[in-house]
Amino acid sequence: MLGEKHRVSCARWMCSVVIAAAVSLIVPLPVRAQAARPSPSKSADVPTLLKTASDALDRKDFAAAVKALTAVLEVEPEMSAAWFNLGYAYTGLKHVEEAEKAYRKTLALQPGLFEAHLNLGILLMETKRAADAASHLEQACALRPGHVLAHLYYARALLAEDKPEDARKQFEEALRLDPSLGMGHFDLGQLLLRQKDFAGALTAFTHAAEHEPSLPQASLGRALALNGLNRSSEAAEWFEKYLEAEPQDLETRLHLVRIYLDAGQNEKALEHLKLVYQANPKQPGVAAALGDIYARLKKYPDSEKYYREAVTAAPQEADVRRALGQTLMRLEKYPEAETEFRTCLKLDPQNLDAFRGVAMSLYYQKQYPEAIPLFERQAQLPNPPAALFFFLATSYDHLHVLRKALENYEHFLQLSQDRHPDQEWQARQRAKLLQRQLRK
Repeated sequence: MLGEKHRVSCARWMCSVVIAAAVSLIVPLPVRAQAARPSPSKSADVPTLLKTASDALDRKDFAAAVKALTAVLEVEPEMSAAWFNLGYAYTGLKHVEEAEKAYRKTLALQPGLFEAHLNLGILLMETKRAADAASHLEQACALRPGHVLAHLYYARALLAEDKPEDARKQFEEALRLDPSLGMGHFDLGQLLLRQKDFAGALTAFTHAAEHEPSLPQASLGRALALNGLNRSSEAAEWFEKYLEAEPQDLETRLHLVRIYLDAGQNEKALEHLKLVYQANPKQPGVAAALGDIYARLKKYPDSEKYYREAVTAAPQEADVRRALGQTLMRLEKYPEAETEFRTCLKLDPQNLDAFRGVAMSLYYQKQYPEAIPLFERQAQLPNPPAALFFFLATSYDHLHVLRKALENYEHFLQLSQDRHPDQEWQARQRAKLLQRQLRK
């Protein structure tokens, strides 16, 4: 349709993809109840209870371990090993508050216990207390400088404190100690991605995938790094691979839709967007986005269907009204299009596309007296398109305002320069005829 372009709203496609945490922070540690010297006068049952607790921890029966260790501590309240294992058991039960108290008691009794600092630091990270966690994890690294996981978790705590350079040093130290540490490469990749070091991130995520082939987030990291390097076609392949493993990640699927749209691969974009719609038809913006893609594919009845659904869900969204109006123009439903454009202008008086849409809908309804003032206002804007003067000319022509019609035909021909050959032929013929009529 001359003069009408269907514009897709970029705002509907803005989404942020974040790589989800890929691993539990709590790791099994080898410390169990140590050989104790309970006072014979207190209880002869303590060694038996310690053995019961140790066996329960080995088979991950944490509730039984808590019961036995609690009984031990009633008799031997200063036994640091029992307090540590109690913290470990509560961690297994996900009783975070009790686990923290037990680890802190352990450190009060035995301040230099590496495992207690490490486990408490990890536990504090899970409860979003990065500064406190970093303090314990720093001590763990000092106590055992060669312990890979201590450096890994200390790096995570520093990153959570927004200390990326310090975190990077700790990640690199962990990887120096163990170059095959897949999660270390993965975490470093996330840090580099945040710093927009896309080349470095790509290398890190590639190593992560090599050492942790079952980690789908490494594929996502590769995709985001490649996307940052403007290697979109390669990025799309890795997004696809990631989504095979994580099909319910709708935000990432929407991101892939945007990539396919930018590449002009509308059918692939539609395939993924339909999956998002099927998973969550009420997700804001998805119905309107389907309307956009169907409009790009020139499947206007489907476009109308989804735009109307979007308008029902969000009647105050001006730009969806504008987009629906443009689709209705393609379907030659001019009165309905006019209504949508006018509603858009009530919601957004500065929407130039809607203003043009009103003029065009009036023109195709042959309401030339109403359309002409709108066309004339557009002609006063900077760099008006050539087609505008064709519509002005034909509008005046239909109303028999011959001189105005001729002026606008001639202006159209000056601007068009073979861009609209059919309309230029018509304009030349009408201009010749009008010139003869005006000379009479």
